[in-house]
Order: sequence, then structure tokens, then C-alpha cells
Amino acid sequence: MSSIGDYLRLLRTKRNLSLNDVFNSTGITTTRLNRIELGQVNEPSPLVLKKLSELYQVDLIKLYKMAGYLEDKDIGERVVPFSNYEILDNEECEYIQNTIDFFIRKNHR
Repeated sequence: MSSIGDYLRLLRTKRNLSLNDVFNSTGITTTRLNRIELGQVNEPSPLVLKKLSELYQVDLIKLYKMAGYLEDKDIGERVVPFSNYEILDNEECEYIQNTIDFFIRKNHR
């Protein structure tokens, strides 16, 4: 993903949400979100990112890292479960976790 704006647009379109849908759910104006998605705002506010992470059901820490608010050294104790996990949404991560849990139960009876 080349920028946070591209990533946020991908998340929004993946959920079939219009700019107006996002505004109605979060209060983030269509103009502001459009500017963020177009890369005209490189560091959206932490509050905007929090609202979008909740609406899009994605990891807030990932959004903060993409926006430059956090670096890996800032969150050293946070474990990265597997490579490229950050591009998955919560439902996809839950599916993978359930699969892992299945194998754990199967192999540790």
C-alpha cells in the first residue's frame, strides 16, 4: 500500500461505503476524508483514524503507524502474529485465529 490514503480508500470501497456513508457514521466530513484518501492530508488526526478504525474494523495501531504517529520501537511489546496481517480486516484475522485454535485443540488433546 503506497499511502494511508490509498489504504483508507481501499477499506471504504471494500465495505461498499460512500463518503456520505462514512460521514453519517463518523461525522468526518466528505471533504476531509476525500482529501485524506487523495493524499492531500498525509497525517490525518489520531481522532479521525480512531473513528475510521472502528467503522472499518481494522487495527488502530496499524493506522497510527501508517500515519507516522507510531513506530515499531514505540510498541515493542506488541507481537506481530504473522507477516502481512495488517492488510486483513478483523473478520479475516478472527478466521485465521479460529483456524489456529482448531489446530491447537487437535494437537494438544
